[in-house]
Amino acid sequence: MANIGVMGTGYVGLTTAVCFSDLGHKVVGFDIDTKKVTTLKSGISTIHEEGMSELIVKNLNNKNLEFTDSITDLSGCDFVFLCVPTPQDSDGSADLSYVMKAANDLNGVLKKNTILVTKSTVPVNAWKDIAKALNREDVTIVSNPEFLREGTAIKDFFNPDRIVVGSNNLGKAQEVANLYNQKEVATIVTDNSSAELIKYASNSFLAIKLTFVNEIAALCESVGANADDVLLGMGKDSRIGSKYLQPGPGWGGSCFPKDVRALRVTAENNSINMSLLSAALDSNEKTFRRIADKVESELGNSLIGKNICVWGLAFKAGTDDLRDSPSVAVIERLIGRGASVVAFDPV
Repeated sequence: MANIGVMGTGYVGLTTAVCFSDLGHKVVGFDIDTKKVTTLKSGISTIHEEGMSELIVKNLNNKNLEFTDSITDLSGCDFVFLCVPTPQDSDGSADLSYVMKAANDLNGVLKKNTILVTKSTVPVNAWKDIAKALNREDVTIVSNPEFLREGTAIKDFFNPDRIVVGSNNLGKAQEVANLYNQKEVATIVTDNSSAELIKYASNSFLAIKLTFVNEIAALCESVGANADDVLLGMGKDSRIGSKYLQPGPGWGGSCFPKDVRALRVTAENNSINMSLLSAALDSNEKTFRRIADKVESELGNSLIGKNICVWGLAFKAGTDDLRDSPSVAVIERLIGRGASVVAFDPV
């Protein structure tokens, strides 16, 4: 079993730390937020994820897991995972300031031959900038994007569709893959740049797929076709598949909107026009408006003075995450048209 450090205990970092400890590794979770560290040390999860608090308590008790606000506690780790935020910048690109600061802070902390693993979602070739910020030739940078879905993160960690690791040192990449102890799961071992791009390409493709589904559903309503039947028929085609074929009030969350915009900026910076990405973003905005239009139509073509209940605020069920929530986007449009809104969410 390995000694693993996790830098950042947000959604991805906490799941990574807790689940690796449950596999038997010795894990140190680091965060600059002292209050959060204190909460985690007491066995209470700081994210809403079913089963997380139980796993934290279990692995604190068996000494496989600890939390700290002192970065020097990562000095004995063989692997350190970077799990810090990469929020959207004003131009749609990924803000890498947290990643670069973390890499710089680790310069005098990591022991020789440590493997620094980037799990934060970063644009292609960010690993080169991370290497410069770290400034340690004896430390290998491995890119290991996460594919955790909020609400099922623990399940996704232990039952992944695939494991992606990338490095110019393929042996080090394989060492990271081996940490997961998933011999039956497809493992893609590639270079850093390809691993980084796999994450953005995957999320952007899913966003485009959801966009198409919502447009087909809208067309079905317009022509009198049954959207459920149409999408069921599509999904029976093995080339398409039945997953992500459920229409809704638009897509959102902490990943899809941010990652689609960031991939578009990356493409533009490399003189590639990925018009599908822009079309998906524009269509998603229209979906929010279409939902408001439907409500307005049902209520006599005016929302002024109407009282509307909204069932659910988070961007999807089973989470407490309001980031880019379609529900919030629709609520804003309803209020903008004169409605009063009461919203309920179980979390």
